[in-house]
Amino acid sequence: MILYIVFIFTLGRPKHPMRKKMFNVRLPIFKYYRDYFPIRLVVPPSTREKFDKQKNYLFAYHPHGVHTFGAILCFGTEANFASKMLPGIKTHLQTLKVNYFIPFWRWCMVGMGAGDASADCIRKTLRAGPGESVVLVVGGAEESLMSKPNSNDIVLQKRKGFIKIALQEGASLVPVYGFGENNAYNISTLAENRRMKYFLRVLKKYTGFTVPLISGRGFFLKYGVLPHRRPIVVVVGDPLDLPRIPHPTPEELDHWQQAYITALQKLYNQHRDLYDLESTGLRIIK
Repeated sequence: MILYIVFIFTLGRPKHPMRKKMFNVRLPIFKYYRDYFPIRLVVPPSTREKFDKQKNYLFAYHPHGVHTFGAILCFGTEANFASKMLPGIKTHLQTLKVNYFIPFWRWCMVGMGAGDASADCIRKTLRAGPGESVVLVVGGAEESLMSKPNSNDIVLQKRKGFIKIALQEGASLVPVYGFGENNAYNISTLAENRRMKYFLRVLKKYTGFTVPLISGRGFFLKYGVLPHRRPIVVVVGDPLDLPRIPHPTPEELDHWQQAYITALQKLYNQHRDLYDLESTGLRIIK
């Protein structure tokens, strides 16, 4: 075990971007994962026509939810046939770097061809060749703390790093919304405690991740840590083509961020009547 841990931190460190291992991402277990909720991937025909396999894309997924079940299933595996819906587009889900230092779990990430969500990794992936694209859950740990059923509160106004990278690399931005992502867990009443909120903020500040206080489904359908069996529908929007700007100004960042917000709001409004009947509407909190 000691030798294995040494290997993880030295020779075994992943070299991004990594190719998906199709045997891994097509394992039958992922179909059970898909059908448990269930999780669907929707790419409207008019949207498919706008993708070019010679280009690179940065897919921005919202909302984070507790565990980003929709993003992992739809873009990390082939359970919903993403490669057929978006032919020639090779998606690499971005995750926390710490996942590559957890014994055995790291091989799941490697098999999915995932990246470590750093700016360097994202740039390398977008430069790796035609069709190479990343999937980034923009709201991060901060947004996960806001997750609760029938809500669509997201962190986006303060997120400009992914806009800057897309401009510098000339990559198109693709809004993606996971309707029902926030419904997978109920939130414990302890999460509303003032001291607990402070503790979770401090934890996120110093570790980069947090631990949402959740209430899920148990083996006997009462209380437990399993997610609830509630549908998640992941909808891909039209690509937003950006110019290549090596050194974007603050004004250019603001302009393209607003253009992206408009595209995301359009995607949400187009599909909310089908997939989000009990929601409070999309709200950008921060």
